[in-house]
Amino acid sequence: MAIFSAKNAGLAFMIVAVLNVIAAILMIVLKVVNEDDYANGLVYFIILAVGTLICACLYFTYGQKVRSGAIDRKIDILATYVKIVGIATIIDGLFTAVALIVDGADIGAALVGAVVAIIIGLIILFIASKINDGKQTIGDKLIWIILLIVFVIMILVSVAEAVLGAITIIGLIDGICGIIIYSFMVLLLIDEEVKSEMGI
Repeated sequence: MAIFSAKNAGLAFMIVAVLNVIAAILMIVLKVVNEDDYANGLVYFIILAVGTLICACLYFTYGQKVRSGAIDRKIDILATYVKIVGIATIIDGLFTAVALIVDGADIGAALVGAVVAIIIGLIILFIASKINDGKQTIGDKLIWIILLIVFVIMILVSVAEAVLGAITIIGLIDGICGIIIYSFMVLLLIDEEVKSEMGI
């Protein structure tokens, strides 16, 4: 019996996307409500929120395609998710850099951060392209092991974020989103179909 349900995973990612939209809105609202001098740094939070909203749209579209069966092969579900992580990493890096520069941070440091994010994102995109390329190599096995380790670690990090961040609603939302995403990804990785496709 399959331990991974595409429909449930798709719905979960759509929920995560909605939670990210809520977090992006709260990021701005809490800045305005909790600080007298809210205008100071407000643009920084708005720019970050826009980046979060774009990533949320990516997750929602992905979840919708998985749930509807437009992306039906489990190996493609995994590869597409990793691809989205790569794209989101680049988007986050760019928007964070712009937000920092607008907020008056050191331009050089902000640009270095953006370049690092872009490089990491491109590496992730390369890994994604290898997951469902139809070949079973030692590289596939290594990718499977690395992803499993990363996803398990991220579950633990997300649990800690949810617990420690419970005092702030945004921290709690981020933690819950992480738990949902990475739990489904672990279930997907250990699915027999995916393991077979990756030569495990």
